[in-house]
Amino acid sequence: MRVPFEWLKEYVTMRLSPEALAERLTMVGLEVTAIEQVEGEPVLNLEITPNRADCLSIIGVAREVAALTSQPLKPPSDRRAASPGGTKPASSRPTAQALRAVVRIDDRHGCEHYIGRLIKEVRVASSPAWMQRRLVACGVRPINNVVDVTNYVLLEYGQPLHAFDFDRLSQGTLRVRRAQAGESLTTLDGVARSLSADMLVIADAAVPIAVAGVMGGTGSEVTLQTRTLLVESALFDPVTVRRTARKLGLASESSYRFERGVDPQGVETASARAATLILELAGGEEAACYDVGAKPLKRVGVLVDAGRASRWLGTPLSPTAIRTILAKLSCHVASSEAGGALHVGVPSFRRDLTQEVDLYEEVARAIGYDRLPSTIPIASLTLRSAEETASYVRAQSLRGLCASLGLTEAITWSLIAADEAAAVGCDGDGTVRVANPLSQDHAIVRPSLLAGLLQALRRNLSRGRTDIALFEVGRVVRAQGRIVPENIECLQLGVVLSGRWFPDWTGGKTPCSFWLLKGLLSTLVRRFCGCELQTAHATHAWSDSGQSAAVYAEGRVVGVAGKLSRKLREACELSQDAWYAELAVGELEAIRRAPPPLLAPAAFPPVKRDVSIILDDRVAFDEVARTIREAAGALADRIELIDRFTGAPVPPGKHSLTFAIEYRDPSRTLTAAEADAAHQRIAEALTSRCGAALR
Repeated sequence: MRVPFEWLKEYVTMRLSPEALAERLTMVGLEVTAIEQVEGEPVLNLEITPNRADCLSIIGVAREVAALTSQPLKPPSDRRAASPGGTKPASSRPTAQALRAVVRIDDRHGCEHYIGRLIKEVRVASSPAWMQRRLVACGVRPINNVVDVTNYVLLEYGQPLHAFDFDRLSQGTLRVRRAQAGESLTTLDGVARSLSADMLVIADAAVPIAVAGVMGGTGSEVTLQTRTLLVESALFDPVTVRRTARKLGLASESSYRFERGVDPQGVETASARAATLILELAGGEEAACYDVGAKPLKRVGVLVDAGRASRWLGTPLSPTAIRTILAKLSCHVASSEAGGALHVGVPSFRRDLTQEVDLYEEVARAIGYDRLPSTIPIASLTLRSAEETASYVRAQSLRGLCASLGLTEAITWSLIAADEAAAVGCDGDGTVRVANPLSQDHAIVRPSLLAGLLQALRRNLSRGRTDIALFEVGRVVRAQGRIVPENIECLQLGVVLSGRWFPDWTGGKTPCSFWLLKGLLSTLVRRFCGCELQTAHATHAWSDSGQSAAVYAEGRVVGVAGKLSRKLREACELSQDAWYAELAVGELEAIRRAPPPLLAPAAFPPVKRDVSIILDDRVAFDEVARTIREAAGALADRIELIDRFTGAPVPPGKHSLTFAIEYRDPSRTLTAAEADAAHQRIAEALTSRCGAALR
């Protein structure tokens, strides 16, 4: 918003320099970004926030200056002269000669109030130098005295106006209606535009002649031959104007103001002001005034409590001080019977003041943000329930546990694209779609953490990081179905590994594999839940057949794990293999046990034995480990798989496993014979129950 300094001083008396005024305005929220010189006169460039539509006018800014300087506002209606030149306005009495027009509103939602002033016998010519100078300072190109008046009043009051050549209107009719299918209009910028049924237009008896609130058409524009005018001032729906302007790709000074909301009472004021200036500068006589639609609404009433305002702003405020401040901002303030609060009538041009806190902000602006004391607010906190607190603590401990195991935490988007969901096998009925997504990349609420972690993995690989170990704890949502009546939101833990693991005891790095992922999950479940993890073959959409498993603990499924399929890696542009696991945090919490008591170090040495066996590939590792544990009994203090081997001399379809077993008696030193007896029981059990052959 460009505000000429000398024009501003016409409405409010002040002794401030342009620089001092710019600083004062900036401190109350009307940021002055620059001060330009146009023909030797200073012009302030203001950055107006969307909520302050009232300041998209010279008078609106003058109101703020008047409140800042405690000076009265002098609007044009309070002055005898209609122009800086001091010329008296011409008479605007309606003529006795009949000149009829038809003005009506067919769409009351799109247009609440419409005023059309009929002015005859005008002389269209150039506008005076003082008006042209002000328009140019505001960045508006002068055209002729009639059009310049409509632009001048727009800048002065913030109310868009439009002048039609009445003699070019079919049957003297002007209707506010929706466009019809197939209609088009050539706007004043010379572009032919196709209209749709959701657009509001101004039409005569035959065709549209303007896009309501946006721009007029060439078929009814004012020219040097125009002798009779119909001057429009209206209150159009902001949403309708905004959608129409966006759809047509057409922005104007009018649409900019209508989109943010104009003053309902300013429709009549601006119309009268424009008529006065036209009669003065173009001559003529006002023949009629057509006022249709709803009258302006009453003031919005808001109750303000001084004590509450003091607590919000952190400084003591009396009702008298608040009354004085709000009165300067054109609010009508009266005492209320409701506990001594103030009843504030908000002026019609301040459409942003609807709640008590909005008026607190006005009080803070008037005091000065820089003068408000720095205080720590006092507020009561809503405590979580005991279960919510415990669940939060457990989730945090799970994050800490993952970090302690060498994983790096990732935080990814909770909204993903449809193709990302389909790539990981989560499309169709199992997804929840966003009704009004900001973009197609955020159209679905993630049903799994895999899509986000894949993006993080690809980003790391593209930047040369080949050894990757990431985890994320986040919520996912799965769509309702016939069994579950509503959407399910749950907390999940996702883990992705690729490349090599951190250095081992040999100084090298272990390549990532399913066994390494399983070992990581086993340690995680053991430390978090206090129980052992098992796996069983399962098929998942994101993994090839035979490359994934279901994860069990305490007999219930707690998650999935496996290798990402080649198809998925190619779709995500991953340059190397990767392994993924996802665990349900709720399931892990359900089986969580109290941590086992700490035990003193064993006082007696173990007896160590190894056993190597050859097994069929169809035999699950969990079955082998369970057999060893059950056969050894209490003497087996530690059982560890130390080698898995395939290839010659092991026959095809089979593999070799080697276990290291430590036998120990907590009360005495175990003899070799006792350890051998237990070891023999293990060998016999493996042979009979698992079909193993000893090596």
